[in-house]
Amino acid sequence: MNLAIIGADSTHTENFAGIINRGLAGPGLRVTRLWGADPEQARAKALETGIDHVVDVPEQAMQDVDAVLVLNRWGPDHFAPAMQAVDRGLPLFVDKPLCDDPQEAVALVRAAAAAGVPLTSASAVRYDRAIRQLLERLPDLGRTRSIMFTLPQNWQLYGVHAVDVMHAVFSVGAEDVTSVRGELGDVVTIRWPDGQVGIANQAREAWMGMLCVALGEKGWTHADMPGNDTIDGFPRMYLESIKQFLSMLKTGEPPISNAEMVDVIRVVAAADRSATSDSRRVPLSEMPSL
Repeated sequence: MNLAIIGADSTHTENFAGIINRGLAGPGLRVTRLWGADPEQARAKALETGIDHVVDVPEQAMQDVDAVLVLNRWGPDHFAPAMQAVDRGLPLFVDKPLCDDPQEAVALVRAAAAAGVPLTSASAVRYDRAIRQLLERLPDLGRTRSIMFTLPQNWQLYGVHAVDVMHAVFSVGAEDVTSVRGELGDVVTIRWPDGQVGIANQAREAWMGMLCVALGEKGWTHADMPGNDTIDGFPRMYLESIKQFLSMLKTGEPPISNAEMVDVIRVVAAADRSATSDSRRVPLSEMPSL
């Protein structure tokens, strides 16, 4: 099975291509085509990971392949190539975030569903080994009341990690979002209708690891993600993300529902709207939905 990668400006490009082309995700799978906005960068990453063809435009990357991975670093760069893949009927993985604009996320998911094109998108942190172990422990703690997630970088780039994990626990249906943005980071509070709460502490210029604490009716548990869980030098969570994508290619069934993929983007966007409008509480009803 031949795959195309769109985007060379993220470290995810060499990680995903390296995992696939070194056979860590299984036999019979290869990234054969790569497009990047910076041709020199794309050629260097292709040479590093054994990708045969570096092409001039995204459409050329989608020739003679069976599926597409859109791995551009920034969300605004995802919609156009993802729609091109859908138009060609190619199964599709879109790196986090699916889109920055909820309206684009809605349009992409609707288009893929109408065309019968399998589509998935998620933060790789959802498949981190420590997070998966945390999710397995949650039933022993009774009903989960809150998820508290500490993460680095900025909200636009990393906020989706926290929100994606919260949706893995609470699923769709968040009610409203409040974000307080300061010089050193954002503190985001997400409320679900039944009283469950997600709290994200996004700390800029901080330790690059992540920490998740889950509070249940009978106790609490946590997942510490320092970023050093690797296999043959590659982050293990990327390998697990690829395995989820491969499962979708075999079965045609996405691992995450369309509603959940879109809801994650709605929440991330609502948090940014709150942060830029005097930290007002933003109802999710303000965001486009399926």
